[in-house]
Amino acid sequence: MFVARGIGISLALCVLLYVPASLAVSRGWDLCLKVCRPRSARGSANLLFVLRMLPFMLASVFTLVFTLPSFLLLEPRSTDEAVGTVPLLLGLGCVALMGVGIVQAASAQMRTSRALAQWLDGSTAMDSGVTVPVFRTREDAPSLTVTGVCAPRVLVSEAAITALTAPELRAALKHEVAHALASDNLKKLLFRFSVFPGMAGLERAWAEQTELAADDAAVSCSRDALDLAGALIKVSRLTTLRPQAALTTGLLHASNALGTRVQRLLCWQPSAESATPGAHWGYLVPLLGGALALVVVTYGATLTGLHAVTEWLVR
Repeated sequence: MFVARGIGISLALCVLLYVPASLAVSRGWDLCLKVCRPRSARGSANLLFVLRMLPFMLASVFTLVFTLPSFLLLEPRSTDEAVGTVPLLLGLGCVALMGVGIVQAASAQMRTSRALAQWLDGSTAMDSGVTVPVFRTREDAPSLTVTGVCAPRVLVSEAAITALTAPELRAALKHEVAHALASDNLKKLLFRFSVFPGMAGLERAWAEQTELAADDAAVSCSRDALDLAGALIKVSRLTTLRPQAALTTGLLHASNALGTRVQRLLCWQPSAESATPGAHWGYLVPLLGGALALVVVTYGATLTGLHAVTEWLVR
C-alpha cells in the first residue's frame, strides 16, 4: 500500500503541474517569442523547443526532486491509509497521457523505419564530403531529406541530382546536415512523446524556424545563398515532392513559405550574431546558480510543505 500511495501521489502531482504548464505554454508561446526577440532563427528555434518541452521537464524534475523525496522521507510506512479518489483519478489521467505519448512516439518511429527501408532499397552511398552519410536513392523517393534519430542519414533522389547543379546540391546537403547536427528529428520524437492538445501552432512555428536556421547554417557567402535559393526553387518543382515520414526533415518539409525563404536568401547579408557565441551563458549560468542555491537552502521546508499538501490531497 505504501508503494501504491507513493506512485499515485507522484503521478497526481505530476499531472497537476503538467496540464496547467502546458496550457500556459500553448497560449503564451507567441508572446514569449515576441518579448525575448532572439537575434537568429536558431535562437528562435531553440527558444520554441525549450518552451515546448518545459511543461514535461518541469513536471518530471519536480516529481523526482521534491514529490518522491517528500513522500519517502516524511510519510509513515506503517499507515494503511488508502490512496483516495482524487489522487487516483489524477494518477490515471497522468498514465493515460504518458500512454498516448508512448504510442504516438512508437508509431512515428515505426512508420519512419518502414518508409526508410523502402527509400533505401536500391540506394547507393555517395562520397559527398559532408559529416553525415549521404545515400543516392531512386527517383520515387523524397528529393532531399534527412532521416534517422540516433544515426541520421541524408537521402538524395536521382531526380534531385539531375535537377541541381553541383554547387546547388552542395548547398542543399549543407542544409540537411544542419538539421542532422541540430538533432531536429529527435526533437520531433520528443514532441510526440510529450503529448498535449493545442501545441500544433508552436510546433509549426518551431519547424519554420528550424528551416530558416538550417538555411543560415548552409550559407557562408552570397554565392552559397544564391545556390541554396536555386536549389529550393528547383526542388519545389520536382514531381516527387510530397509529404514525408514523421521523423524526417526535408529541404522543403514543414515549410510552406518558399517565397519568404528564397527572398531571405537573395537578400543575404553577413550576420554579426555569431561574433559573440555563447554570450547568453553569461546571463544563464548565474541565474541557474541562484536557483540551485535557493533550492538547497529551502529544500527541507519545501519537502515539509509539499508533504502537507499531499496529505490534504489524499484526504
